[in-house]
Amino acid sequence: MGVIRKYFVAVVLVLCSLLQAKGQNVKTLFEEGKQLFDQEQYALALAKFAPLTSLDQSNDMVRYAAYFYAISAHKSGDNVTAKNMFLQVLRKYPNWDVTNDINYWLGFLAAERGDLSDTFSYLAKAETIDTKQKNAVKQKALLGEVDMGILKELLAEYPEDNLIASKLANGILALDVEDQDIDLLNELQSTYSLDLDLSIDGIESSPKKSTYNVGLFLPFAYSSDSARLVRSMTTWTTRMYQGVSLGVDKLKEEGIDLNLITIDTRNSETRLFEMIRSGELDDLDLIIGPVTQSAVQLITGFSKNKRINMVNPLSSNSDILTDNPFAFLYYPSNESLAIKAADYARVNFTRNKNVAVFYSGFADKARADLYKQIIEKDSFNVTIFQEVRENESAYIQTLLSEEHEQDKDSAVVANMIAEMDSLREAGEEDWEIYMPRDFVYDTLKILPDSIGHVFIASDFSSLASSALSGIESRPDTVEYLSSSRFLSTENSISFDQLERLNATFIGSNLIDYTTDEVSTFRELYVEKYLASPIKEDRLGDAYIGYDITVTFGRLLQQYGKYFQIGLKRKDVISGELTDKFNYKFSNDNRYTPVLKVKEGVVVPVEKH
Repeated sequence: MGVIRKYFVAVVLVLCSLLQAKGQNVKTLFEEGKQLFDQEQYALALAKFAPLTSLDQSNDMVRYAAYFYAISAHKSGDNVTAKNMFLQVLRKYPNWDVTNDINYWLGFLAAERGDLSDTFSYLAKAETIDTKQKNAVKQKALLGEVDMGILKELLAEYPEDNLIASKLANGILALDVEDQDIDLLNELQSTYSLDLDLSIDGIESSPKKSTYNVGLFLPFAYSSDSARLVRSMTTWTTRMYQGVSLGVDKLKEEGIDLNLITIDTRNSETRLFEMIRSGELDDLDLIIGPVTQSAVQLITGFSKNKRINMVNPLSSNSDILTDNPFAFLYYPSNESLAIKAADYARVNFTRNKNVAVFYSGFADKARADLYKQIIEKDSFNVTIFQEVRENESAYIQTLLSEEHEQDKDSAVVANMIAEMDSLREAGEEDWEIYMPRDFVYDTLKILPDSIGHVFIASDFSSLASSALSGIESRPDTVEYLSSSRFLSTENSISFDQLERLNATFIGSNLIDYTTDEVSTFRELYVEKYLASPIKEDRLGDAYIGYDITVTFGRLLQQYGKYFQIGLKRKDVISGELTDKFNYKFSNDNRYTPVLKVKEGVVVPVEKH
């Protein structure tokens, strides 16, 4: 027993001495490593700290040895080892009071390797680290090109982070204007108080106001003559004004304040010029109109010089837009309609490539000319290209349906004559068995199958109606194509006829009369004016006035005085009565869907 006891005591003494020596070694190694670390000799410090990182002890020297080892690895260029050691420390010592620092370092390392998700995740856990210090790391992580899908996901996860919001906004602004999401930009700007440069076409900013001054320029012909005033109450200008006025009321209910100013442009060019010269119109934020040629020329120049947006409510003449980024057309331009129509016809009307084109005058000539030019480049042949005035529109029906006498085939005629000669030579008294009328036959002047489709390059319903009636009277199949502008519940054209003839239309601010918005408008109109609104063919009306006012009034509220900063960044915007508008690539409405009548309803169809 004595020998065993002595052996046991000896073993204990040896173990104690080893442990003491080991403790002294840990201390020595740590101090030597820390000294090298402080001297920024990180590679040498790594060698001193390395043996200590594998110890199971939980004293401060072992923990800090692992911590400084990770930093030394990073400083030596080995970020993988640094990351792994920091993660090991977190696992071994989850309750250690340097956890925030370690999360900061892990976020820093993630930023260096371009891992945005880990950067923001770890920095979010480093709660006690100074915000400026963490933001510096985030900014480093956000340098360079970053996928906007990732940024959107990050912002959804960290909705309070202005740096992500700013990076996302700048990324959107770096795109071409037509690819920029203006709604998201506006949201980012307001939510995060970002100072964004939304300039476009020389417009540096778009001020927002509590009240917008809107000028309505129409040929009202105001007069003190009471009889003339009564007559003016039945004109289209008055009805259009009534629609605008209703639109102002509607917007006021939505918290949008428009100050409507009416200016009579009829027989008052001198007065209009004086108003411009005096500066009386300089405070306008939006101009609706004018519509007469002389007033359009005068106000278009004023709009450009004073940088005031104007919307022409009736014209499809793209000349109004020339060299003036502040001019807009409510309708598609003649060129936009011609291009869309020709694009459809080239694909869908190939069975017979002979074409008849009719237009009503100078205002439509550009549409007719461009259609002819495009379609003939694709092996189509425009065999009829004719101007037909509105009051002579019946000519189209006559041309398409009129018959004339045509000589029968010469061989048939020769046989008929030979037959009568034979009877005469045989002594037959009644040898004249054929009358002069028997040697001809009635046929269409425009022979069957000689044209494949008719394009009406005009918005007058009379031309459309005449062409459709002429087509329906023919025995062959002739396609019909035009804009949809004349279509309304008030027109005289039967939707059944349009469906029977499979007529095709290029959408031009078509109104769907079944919508709640149209019903509301009609109710408001009847309530205020004790009459039903009338849809005009080519002139203005209450529908147009209301639609322009509400649609563009909301644009003013949403995007400010220069609402094109929004229009150029959106594919389409919704109208109040019309379906959609598209001003992304041009200042005319290029939302021009292909339409047909199906089961008595005008519906869009896919181009095929």
